[in-house]
Amino acid sequence: MLKNVSYRYKIPVALTLAIVLTEVAVTVVLIMLMLSDARRNLERGAHNLANVTALSVRDSLVRDDLFHVFELLRAPISAKEPANPLKALIVFDSSGRVYAATDPKDYGTLMEASRLSDAISHAIGAVRAQPHTFYFSFPSLLGADDIVAAQAVRADDGSPLGYLGITYDPQRLRDGVNTLVARIVLVNAASLLVLLPLGWWWGKRMAAPLHALSNALARVHKEEPEILKQEVTAKGEDEIGRLSNSFREMMDDLAEKQQLERDMVVSERLAAVGRVAAGVAHEINNPLGGMMNAVDTLAIHGNVDDLTGRTLALLRRGLGQIRATVAALLFEARLDSPAMREADWDDLNILIQPQLASKQVKLEWVMPTEDVPIPSHLVRQLVLNLLLNAIKAAESGGVVKCNAMMDSNELRVTVQNSGEHIPADVVGQLFEPYWPSQKTHGPRSYGLGLWVSYQIATQLGGTISVNSVPGETTFEVVLPIRSMETCRE
Repeated sequence: MLKNVSYRYKIPVALTLAIVLTEVAVTVVLIMLMLSDARRNLERGAHNLANVTALSVRDSLVRDDLFHVFELLRAPISAKEPANPLKALIVFDSSGRVYAATDPKDYGTLMEASRLSDAISHAIGAVRAQPHTFYFSFPSLLGADDIVAAQAVRADDGSPLGYLGITYDPQRLRDGVNTLVARIVLVNAASLLVLLPLGWWWGKRMAAPLHALSNALARVHKEEPEILKQEVTAKGEDEIGRLSNSFREMMDDLAEKQQLERDMVVSERLAAVGRVAAGVAHEINNPLGGMMNAVDTLAIHGNVDDLTGRTLALLRRGLGQIRATVAALLFEARLDSPAMREADWDDLNILIQPQLASKQVKLEWVMPTEDVPIPSHLVRQLVLNLLLNAIKAAESGGVVKCNAMMDSNELRVTVQNSGEHIPADVVGQLFEPYWPSQKTHGPRSYGLGLWVSYQIATQLGGTISVNSVPGETTFEVVLPIRSMETCRE
């Protein structure tokens, strides 16, 4: 069962159990030390009391002064504190009979020691057998037997004049020990109240990197490596830190591999399109050349009025644009076409009027009046594709804005339309030819138009980008301006 439990719970529970067991062990050790100290202190106190009392009663025993011996024995009992377990002091003569005691009712004079309790009888018997020893008996605190100490009262020559017995009440000692035990338990319980939440929090903190790493590993190949990489944040030279570093490196390698796979798919698709385009271009270029020759012949040798002349000029530019488009598909576009003039911008405006009218879309048009030293056929095709896409994406009655600005270094063209925005998952595929997910996003159809625009921008050394937010989509093209010598008049 435990193997199926998360380390988010195993580690905190293990730390909690360790804390509890440690506290229990510490409590037991403290109680044992306390009991040992209590026994040692009681034995030391009994030994000192026995020595002092034996010296005090020795002369009285020699003089046979019973009353004085009784007074000497009563002094420690009278002076003791309530918590002191001292119970009774008994002086025996050299024959082992009671001479005087603090409690005459229980220990009558001349009473044989053997008639008293087993503990006292055994203590006096042991001291009579070995007069030079100190006897101390400490039975279990859970029992009812008294704690007994005994010692001989010796004359100056070392011979025993009598024997001294001391008894202690185990219940008084138990009460004192219980009070100390209660205090120890209370202190340890208070420590547990602090340590258990701290241990649980620390355990969860230790397990959090493992949990994050486990979740991220479970979602590999299901989510983007960059997202998974950001979730695993543990660092350091410990085991978890090294595992996290290895995981992030693996995610970097996986992201690079996926990007290479995407690039290969795009390259294969482009290669297929290129092969198709090569065949199409061969079939188009021949009749296209004938049509352009016919237009030129009519313009030169025909009886052309002004209207026909403008129409032929528009046809010539249109056919040139078709030729440039075919060249863009073949990635062989020549950059020595005429520079972009004001008339070329006007032609673009004229070409999109039918689409604007059919959707009732308003056009905001701002174009430069000076010549732009960039191949006009390519720029016309690029901007026309963007405009047609913008008109198609705009809602009925919407707005399309086209703005071209030029400085000494670049031409910047922005085409903006109102209407539904482009989903984020589509933006990355806009400039691919016939990407497979186009049918899942409403009426949009991107086909080859944006791909051709991207190829033209790339051939001219520029960039094309898109920014789409709800209600507005903007395509921006930035093209570097070359010297006019590269553009044929």
